[in-house]
Amino acid sequence: MKKILHKIDKARLRWVKAEFALLMFFLLMLAMVFSKPEIIGYASTNIHSQDLNLILDQSQSFYLRSIGIDKVHLTSLTVSGEVFGEGTSSIYLDNEKGIRHLVFKNMKREDSTNNRITGTSTAESFLSGLSVTANAVPPKEELPILDLLEGGTIPGFEPLRPGYKTIEGQFNHACVDSCLLHGDDFIGDRFRLDFFVEPGTRLVIKEMVYTTLEEI
Repeated sequence: MKKILHKIDKARLRWVKAEFALLMFFLLMLAMVFSKPEIIGYASTNIHSQDLNLILDQSQSFYLRSIGIDKVHLTSLTVSGEVFGEGTSSIYLDNEKGIRHLVFKNMKREDSTNNRITGTSTAESFLSGLSVTANAVPPKEELPILDLLEGGTIPGFEPLRPGYKTIEGQFNHACVDSCLLHGDDFIGDRFRLDFFVEPGTRLVIKEMVYTTLEEI
Protein backbone atom coordinates (compact mmCIF):
# COMPACT_ATOMS: atom_id res chain seq x y z
CA MET A 1 0.00 0.00 0.00
CA LYS A 2 2.84 2.38 0.87
CA LYS A 3 4.49 1.70 -2.48
CA ILE A 4 1.25 2.53 -4.28
CA LEU A 5 0.86 5.80 -2.35
CA HIS A 6 4.51 6.67 -3.04
CA LYS A 7 4.00 6.12 -6.77
CA ILE A 8 0.86 8.27 -6.69
CA ASP A 9 2.76 11.08 -4.91
CA LYS A 10 5.58 10.92 -7.45
CA ALA A 11 3.10 11.00 -10.31
CA ARG A 12 1.30 13.98 -8.74
CA LEU A 13 4.64 15.80 -8.29
CA ARG A 14 5.59 15.22 -11.93
CA TRP A 15 2.19 16.54 -13.02
CA VAL A 16 2.57 19.69 -10.86
CA LYS A 17 6.03 20.32 -12.35
CA ALA A 18 4.65 19.84 -15.85
CA GLU A 19 1.79 22.27 -15.16
CA PHE A 20 4.25 24.85 -13.79
CA ALA A 21 6.51 24.46 -16.82
CA LEU A 22 3.54 24.89 -19.17
CA LEU A 23 2.38 27.96 -17.25
CA MET A 24 5.84 29.57 -17.41
CA PHE A 25 6.09 28.79 -21.12
CA PHE A 26 2.68 30.36 -21.70
CA LEU A 27 3.62 33.50 -19.76
CA LEU A 28 6.90 33.76 -21.64
CA MET A 29 5.12 33.51 -24.98
CA LEU A 30 2.64 36.19 -23.92
CA ALA A 31 5.51 38.48 -22.92
CA MET A 32 7.19 37.96 -26.28
CA VAL A 33 3.97 38.61 -28.19
CA PHE A 34 2.91 41.76 -26.37
CA SER A 35 6.33 43.26 -25.74
CA LYS A 36 8.03 45.43 -28.35
CA PRO A 37 11.79 45.01 -28.34
CA GLU A 38 13.09 48.47 -29.11
CA ILE A 39 16.37 47.55 -30.75
CA ILE A 40 17.89 44.36 -32.04
CA GLY A 41 21.65 44.24 -31.94
CA TYR A 42 23.97 47.16 -31.29
CA ALA A 43 22.83 50.77 -31.34
CA SER A 44 24.51 54.13 -31.07
CA THR A 45 22.88 56.90 -29.04
CA ASN A 46 23.75 60.35 -30.36
CA ILE A 47 23.38 63.61 -28.41
CA HIS A 48 22.40 66.76 -30.32
CA SER A 49 22.47 70.24 -28.79
CA GLN A 50 21.02 73.36 -30.40
CA ASP A 51 21.29 76.91 -29.09
CA LEU A 52 18.06 78.81 -29.62
CA ASN A 53 16.82 82.32 -29.03
CA LEU A 54 13.13 81.55 -29.14
CA ILE A 55 10.95 84.17 -27.44
CA LEU A 56 7.25 83.46 -27.07
CA ASP A 57 4.57 85.72 -25.63
CA GLN A 58 1.65 83.79 -27.14
CA SER A 59 0.71 80.17 -27.75
CA GLN A 60 2.30 78.82 -30.92
CA SER A 61 3.37 75.61 -32.67
CA PHE A 62 6.81 74.82 -34.08
CA TYR A 63 7.99 71.83 -36.08
CA LEU A 64 11.08 69.68 -35.71
CA ARG A 65 11.87 68.52 -39.24
CA SER A 66 14.64 66.18 -40.31
CA ILE A 67 17.44 68.03 -42.10
CA GLY A 68 18.23 65.03 -44.29
CA ILE A 69 16.08 62.54 -46.13
CA ASP A 70 16.30 59.83 -43.48
CA LYS A 71 13.82 59.38 -40.68
CA VAL A 72 14.92 60.26 -37.16
CA HIS A 73 14.51 57.98 -34.13
CA LEU A 74 14.03 60.49 -31.33
CA THR A 75 14.72 58.97 -27.89
CA SER A 76 14.66 62.04 -25.60
CA LEU A 77 14.19 65.79 -25.65
CA THR A 78 14.92 68.48 -23.06
CA VAL A 79 14.66 72.26 -23.14
CA SER A 80 16.32 75.00 -21.12
CA GLY A 81 15.23 78.60 -20.78
CA GLU A 82 13.43 81.10 -18.61
CA VAL A 83 9.92 82.22 -17.73
CA PHE A 84 9.10 85.91 -17.24
CA GLY A 85 5.81 86.81 -15.61
CA GLU A 86 3.33 85.16 -13.28
CA GLY A 87 1.25 83.35 -15.90
CA THR A 88 1.33 79.71 -17.00
CA SER A 89 3.53 78.22 -19.72
CA SER A 90 3.89 74.66 -20.95
CA ILE A 91 5.45 72.72 -23.82
CA TYR A 92 4.29 69.47 -25.44
CA LEU A 93 6.07 67.18 -27.91
CA ASP A 94 3.68 65.62 -30.43
CA ASN A 95 4.47 62.91 -32.99
CA GLU A 96 1.44 63.99 -35.09
CA LYS A 97 0.14 60.42 -34.88
CA GLY A 98 -1.90 60.74 -31.72
CA ILE A 99 0.87 60.64 -29.09
CA ARG A 100 2.06 63.68 -27.16
CA HIS A 101 4.29 64.08 -24.12
CA LEU A 102 4.65 66.94 -21.67
CA VAL A 103 8.12 68.48 -21.87
CA PHE A 104 7.81 71.46 -19.53
CA LYS A 105 5.32 73.16 -17.22
CA ASN A 106 5.96 76.02 -14.78
CA MET A 107 3.28 74.91 -12.29
CA LYS A 108 3.86 73.42 -8.84
CA ARG A 109 1.65 72.46 -5.95
CA GLU A 110 1.27 75.26 -3.41
CA ASP A 111 2.33 72.96 -0.57
CA SER A 112 5.47 71.83 -2.42
CA THR A 113 8.72 72.71 -0.67
CA ASN A 114 10.62 72.38 -3.94
CA ASN A 115 10.69 75.75 -5.68
CA ARG A 116 12.09 74.36 -8.93
CA ILE A 117 10.02 74.36 -12.07
CA THR A 118 8.17 71.15 -12.91
CA GLY A 119 10.12 68.83 -15.15
CA THR A 120 13.59 70.14 -14.49
CA SER A 121 15.82 67.09 -14.56
CA THR A 122 19.29 66.87 -13.08
CA ALA A 123 22.20 66.20 -15.39
CA GLU A 124 22.71 62.76 -13.82
CA SER A 125 19.11 61.65 -14.31
CA PHE A 126 19.12 62.89 -17.89
CA LEU A 127 22.33 61.08 -18.76
CA SER A 128 21.06 57.92 -17.12
CA GLY A 129 18.04 58.16 -19.39
CA LEU A 130 20.25 57.80 -22.43
CA SER A 131 20.52 54.05 -21.92
CA VAL A 132 18.47 51.91 -24.29
CA THR A 133 17.25 48.34 -24.39
CA ALA A 134 20.01 46.43 -26.16
CA ASN A 135 23.78 46.39 -26.41
CA ALA A 136 24.53 50.08 -26.82
CA VAL A 137 27.55 52.10 -27.80
CA PRO A 138 28.23 55.05 -25.41
CA PRO A 139 26.46 58.25 -26.53
CA LYS A 140 28.43 60.73 -28.60
CA GLU A 141 28.00 64.39 -29.52
CA GLU A 142 26.72 65.00 -33.03
CA LEU A 143 25.66 67.97 -35.13
CA PRO A 144 21.94 68.89 -35.10
CA ILE A 145 19.81 66.81 -37.45
CA LEU A 146 16.49 68.59 -36.84
CA ASP A 147 15.43 72.04 -38.03
CA LEU A 148 13.10 74.07 -35.83
CA LEU A 149 10.50 75.62 -38.12
CA GLU A 150 7.89 78.17 -37.08
CA GLY A 151 4.27 77.12 -37.29
CA GLY A 152 1.05 79.00 -36.63
CA THR A 153 -0.44 80.43 -33.47
CA ILE A 154 -2.68 78.14 -31.42
CA PRO A 155 -5.63 79.21 -29.28
CA GLY A 156 -5.71 79.21 -25.51
CA PHE A 157 -3.30 78.36 -22.73
CA GLU A 158 -3.27 75.96 -19.79
CA PRO A 159 -5.22 77.39 -16.84
CA LEU A 160 -3.77 77.19 -13.36
CA ARG A 161 -5.39 74.37 -11.40
CA PRO A 162 -6.67 74.95 -7.84
CA GLY A 163 -3.95 74.26 -5.30
CA TYR A 164 -1.15 75.06 -7.75
CA LYS A 165 1.09 78.07 -8.30
CA THR A 166 3.29 79.28 -11.14
CA ILE A 167 7.05 79.65 -10.85
CA GLU A 168 9.02 82.35 -12.61
CA GLY A 169 12.67 82.01 -13.51
CA GLN A 170 15.19 79.77 -15.21
CA PHE A 171 14.86 76.05 -15.91
CA ASN A 172 17.46 73.59 -17.18
CA HIS A 173 16.95 70.35 -19.15
CA ALA A 174 13.21 70.20 -18.51
CA CYS A 175 11.64 66.93 -19.67
CA VAL A 176 8.58 65.85 -17.69
CA ASP A 177 7.57 62.94 -19.95
CA SER A 178 10.14 63.34 -22.72
CA CYS A 179 13.28 62.40 -20.75
CA LEU A 180 13.13 58.92 -22.27
CA LEU A 181 10.91 58.16 -25.27
CA HIS A 182 10.26 54.43 -25.46
CA GLY A 183 9.60 52.23 -28.47
CA ASP A 184 9.06 53.53 -31.97
CA ASP A 185 6.52 56.26 -31.13
CA PHE A 186 8.90 59.01 -32.24
CA ILE A 187 10.36 57.70 -35.47
CA GLY A 188 9.74 59.99 -38.41
CA ASP A 189 10.83 63.02 -40.38
CA ARG A 190 8.72 65.59 -38.52
CA PHE A 191 7.50 66.20 -34.96
CA ARG A 192 5.58 69.10 -33.44
CA LEU A 193 6.27 71.27 -30.40
CA ASP A 194 3.26 73.09 -28.95
CA PHE A 195 4.06 76.07 -26.72
CA PHE A 196 1.21 77.34 -24.52
CA VAL A 197 1.81 80.77 -22.99
CA GLU A 198 -0.65 82.76 -20.93
CA PRO A 199 -1.02 86.39 -22.07
CA GLY A 200 1.25 88.70 -20.08
CA THR A 201 3.88 85.96 -19.71
CA ARG A 202 7.03 85.50 -21.77
CA LEU A 203 8.68 82.12 -22.38
CA VAL A 204 12.28 82.10 -23.61
CA ILE A 205 13.84 78.87 -24.93
CA LYS A 206 17.63 79.09 -24.91
CA GLU A 207 18.69 75.52 -25.65
CA MET A 208 17.24 72.26 -26.89
CA VAL A 209 19.03 68.95 -26.33
CA TYR A 210 17.79 65.70 -27.83
CA THR A 211 19.09 62.20 -28.39
CA THR A 212 18.60 59.95 -31.37
CA LEU A 213 19.21 56.29 -32.00
CA GLU A 214 21.22 54.87 -34.87
CA GLU A 215 21.29 51.13 -35.47
CA ILE A 216 24.68 49.71 -36.35
